[in-house]
Amino acid sequence: MKGSRFNFRRFRFWHWGLIVTLLIAASATYNLELSDKSLFISGEPTHGHHQMEMACSSCHSDGFSGADAMQQACLDCHAEELEIADDSHPRTKFLDPRNAALLGKLDARQCVTCHVEHKPEITRDMGVTLAGDFCFHCHSDIAENRPSHRELAFDSCASAGCHNFHDNRNLYEDFLIAHAGQPGLLPDARLPARTAMHAWLREHPDTPPLQTGDADISAGASADIAGTWADSVHARVDVNCSGCHTDGQMQFSSAEIVARCGSCHSEQRETFTQGKHGMRLSSRLPQDFVERAGAMSPQQALLPMRESASGELSCTSCHGPHETDLQFAAVEACLGCHNDEHSQAFTESAHFRQWSAGDPAGVSCAGCHLPRETHPGPQGGERILVNHNQNHNLRPNDKMLPVCLNCHGAEFALAALADEALIAHNFNRKPDAGHRTFDLIRERIKQIANNKKSQ
Repeated sequence: MKGSRFNFRRFRFWHWGLIVTLLIAASATYNLELSDKSLFISGEPTHGHHQMEMACSSCHSDGFSGADAMQQACLDCHAEELEIADDSHPRTKFLDPRNAALLGKLDARQCVTCHVEHKPEITRDMGVTLAGDFCFHCHSDIAENRPSHRELAFDSCASAGCHNFHDNRNLYEDFLIAHAGQPGLLPDARLPARTAMHAWLREHPDTPPLQTGDADISAGASADIAGTWADSVHARVDVNCSGCHTDGQMQFSSAEIVARCGSCHSEQRETFTQGKHGMRLSSRLPQDFVERAGAMSPQQALLPMRESASGELSCTSCHGPHETDLQFAAVEACLGCHNDEHSQAFTESAHFRQWSAGDPAGVSCAGCHLPRETHPGPQGGERILVNHNQNHNLRPNDKMLPVCLNCHGAEFALAALADEALIAHNFNRKPDAGHRTFDLIRERIKQIANNKKSQ
């Protein structure tokens, strides 16, 4: 009996270490099997990614992938955006051997050089984790090459209207010269008109609008709903109840709503799921995460939201399921959730006063943050579609410029976008002064003119 007893004195220190390791491994396995990855998160993610922080494999693959796999994970979501942006620091620039020395300062080939997740203590605006003077590492000779920049602060490169690391199109000399001297308010100020529905009606001129009696859903639909539908755009373009309520299904999850709407509005669905409103329903995320996490709700947002805002975000959060009230979707739907200073100030702005009075120069929340873009038409020509990714032109500030240029001169717009206090008060006054960029370009115009005279 004595020989069969467990001898703790012979149980060495490394034995205890092995047991502790096994317990930790078992705990980790238990967490993984429950799809709870929170145990492994080292810090808060950036504002851009906080909705999908538990979709770890979207970025980390199997957890052991190298730098190339991480870079590809960034490009899986952002490559198209960079291409559209006319990226001024593309990866190909730094594959050129002549630029090899620059990589020793900042390896601009990798997104994670500047954008590091789970490091809130060093994360600045736009998820940048570098000091504000990082431009100086490669452009320390800027004052010598451009005397006009000698008095500019070394950390002011990214000021609104100046340099955007990924897109400098607004700083190209020909752009600035073409827009110099524009008035603050353009004579034909207005946003482009949406054309999707009008294009359908032109292509189907003999299709009469559906009437209440054409509602082909069973007794589950009330007379009020049928009447509302009959006054909607759907009835005008020959979409009746069964177009959405296939097999008589009456209730839908948020994911099902986005899928049903997207069967006809595929461009809108794609851009909606690229922005923060619909990101968690994106087809680019692992399907098991989408099913587990569900759609975003206002109370999960990091921006201030109204306490009364509730429910999951889908197409019908802004667009009623049976009526098509674009006025409601353009302002009231936004202000029903957003409660930050900029949003609260909108109804005191000239933009709102003009919009609510029906002035073509007036703009709504959606008019600025859901930009109207030109796309090729299916039958040739062009059509104007609304980009439902509300982050597309939000930050940096100068990404808003293409929208502003529909109504305002470039200098007026850039001066407004560079004024943080004016943004907070939702542009309730004119910007105080012009923009330094245009002071420089006016000097450049004079120099070009003098050079021509001397030739």
